[in-house]
Amino acid sequence: MNVSCLTPSKLATLMAQGADIIAIQETWKSSEQIASMHTGDYVLYAQSRIGKGGGVAVLVRKTLRSKRIPLTIPQHDTSLEVVVQVALDQNRDLIVATACMRPPPQVTQSFRRLVNCLPASTPLLLCGDFNMHHPQWEPFLETSPSEVAAEFLELCTDAGLTLVKTPGEITYARGTRERSCIDLTWSKHLTVSDWSASVSPLSDHYMLTFTLHQAFKDTFGT
Repeated sequence: MNVSCLTPSKLATLMAQGADIIAIQETWKSSEQIASMHTGDYVLYAQSRIGKGGGVAVLVRKTLRSKRIPLTIPQHDTSLEVVVQVALDQNRDLIVATACMRPPPQVTQSFRRLVNCLPASTPLLLCGDFNMHHPQWEPFLETSPSEVAAEFLELCTDAGLTLVKTPGEITYARGTRERSCIDLTWSKHLTVSDWSASVSPLSDHYMLTFTLHQAFKDTFGT
């Protein structure tokens, strides 16, 4: 989830949920700060902030074999991504990616590489705070989607990704009026069930939880 600054107490709360995999956006931490965090039963993979805000991370329980897949992020790119390969058994792997697109969002070179260059046959779970508005996930949208949002949707669908989240399900709320569905969950070659978005004291973004058909529970938020 988008935690709007990953403090030790927020990290402890997330790990206490019991998920095997946790995806986080907006850590607001440098690489040195990330390295000093105590992650208990989890391995932490992170892409540190660039300037103000930013930062993404994936936590994988140590009982699952995992490794980071290198993804070069050009200096001018405005998005951040972390890609992790998780071994489910000897013959099956799962790729988990978390992304954060700062407003105004752009379909960056690194995000295109993430979507298009990963092995096509490997199950993929993509979670992020994309800051995109489109009737595909916001059916109440009263304006036409931006060209960037249309490009983003086309890129994801052309890559074989399926939108998991419930259309119209609020994932972000600020004050009494601002509501949106900017936190998205995409999958490929996966069955995802029990997707839900719940209000969390950790952030104005909701906590997204769901279950994969491999029978372990993942918590992702943007």
